[in-house]
Amino acid sequence: MFYSNVHTHSTWCDGKQTLGEMAEAACQLHMTDLGFTSHSYAPFDPGCLGVKDEAGYQQAVAKLKEQYNGKLALQCGLEWDYFSPTPSKGYDYFIGSVHYFEPRGGVYASVDESPKTFAKTLATWFDGDFLAMAEEYYALVLRHVKENEPLIVGHFDLIKKFQNRLGYITQNNQAQYQDLTRQALAEVCQTLKGYGGLVEINTGGMSRGWTNEPYPGPFLWRDLAQRKTPVIITSDSHEAKTLNFAFEETKDQLLQQGITETWQLYQGQFQPFLLTQTS
Repeated sequence: MFYSNVHTHSTWCDGKQTLGEMAEAACQLHMTDLGFTSHSYAPFDPGCLGVKDEAGYQQAVAKLKEQYNGKLALQCGLEWDYFSPTPSKGYDYFIGSVHYFEPRGGVYASVDESPKTFAKTLATWFDGDFLAMAEEYYALVLRHVKENEPLIVGHFDLIKKFQNRLGYITQNNQAQYQDLTRQALAEVCQTLKGYGGLVEINTGGMSRGWTNEPYPGPFLWRDLAQRKTPVIITSDSHEAKTLNFAFEETKDQLLQQGITETWQLYQGQFQPFLLTQTS
């Protein structure tokens, strides 16, 4: 049973449906809780539909929370990008994500905007060296976790998003890429252990047709199991129909890799639940 989704977007950022529509969809799925996580504002990126009016966003969630009292418990979170300004106070939790590379001359390049922009950044900023690009990306993820201690680490290996279109992970660099990814994850997990953070298993790339697997990928799941790092399955949903996308099959796959529990938001609290195989 999945009681909630805690990575949920709406028309307050780049989501397709309103807060109310997403809440109603959660009720239809018999969820007990729902966590909203609008994107943080990125003033350097005109194309980023992050939430500018943080007070208005928090008030809108608070109003909806009253409306759904006794029916659905709501929390107001924020997907905080590393390069966004420090968020306002008043959020229930943060998802810490990295959507940009280190700026060059005041210019920012997106990690996940499109295959075209990704390919251009790889060619012009990294001379086609994907391993160098990956090293920079994971260093930023680690910095975000260490500096800001978000409750949840967002789409850890987002850098693989366009692999199916562009094929930048090859036979020549795959082993090295997996090694540096594992090392980065090890450092992130060690940091999370110090403050009780979680790694999300995010199915959003799958629901939008970019990937065939969640973030982070299955080759990292045994590492998470061995390190006893808490995980939480999320959909990174931008529309009602994907609110619990692939939760059951992802749960079964996690079990096969030695992960025996996931955390969920239930009755207003983040707490662990033992996993059982779908019959």
